[in-house]
Amino acid sequence: MSFPSSVWTVLLEARKDPEKVKDVVVRRYRQPVYDYFRRQGLGHEDAEDLVQEVFVRVCHPGFLDRVDPRKGRFRALLLTVTRHVLSSFHRREYAAARDRRREVSLDDCEIPSTIESDAEFDRAWVRHLMAQAFESMGEEPATAALRLQMRGMSYQEIGRAMARSETEVTNYIHRGKKRLRQEIEKLIAEYANRDEVAGEARSLLQDL
Repeated sequence: MSFPSSVWTVLLEARKDPEKVKDVVVRRYRQPVYDYFRRQGLGHEDAEDLVQEVFVRVCHPGFLDRVDPRKGRFRALLLTVTRHVLSSFHRREYAAARDRRREVSLDDCEIPSTIESDAEFDRAWVRHLMAQAFESMGEEPATAALRLQMRGMSYQEIGRAMARSETEVTNYIHRGKKRLRQEIEKLIAEYANRDEVAGEARSLLQDL
């Protein structure tokens, strides 16, 4: 699916067509939010409900009026709203509230100027980026070798599986990692400013 160069460009169009914007942004970024909710112990239905709630809030023109793309990063904004919605959900659960669809106020939701640390959210975000990056890489020997290595196979095992020498496997994996990082940086560039891409990639992919 093609996507504009900046998610902020899309979000700021919400005033004109909020439903269209929400659809585009949800399809692009819903998966890491859903995975995060599931890792927090929510069932499928609750996680789906809260994912929708998160993106309703993020794409709401009144909320976007408070957002300055020059001061905040999209991942930080999404994490903040996700936490806020999850906290509200738990408060309703503890209060035995029955109406889970009531509006969540974000009036007291502080918009971040820097990215907070949340290991679970970061892991979900990285898995999402990597899935998209691998899809863009296609079925090349370098991609296949890197996939096998990331499943825990040794270079010797990969060589046997691909009928290639260990030297060839080493070269494939080197090229695969370089290409993977390039694809991930392209994806990061969709929601981060140009001068933030390298830092964001280092932060997310330090163990790659």
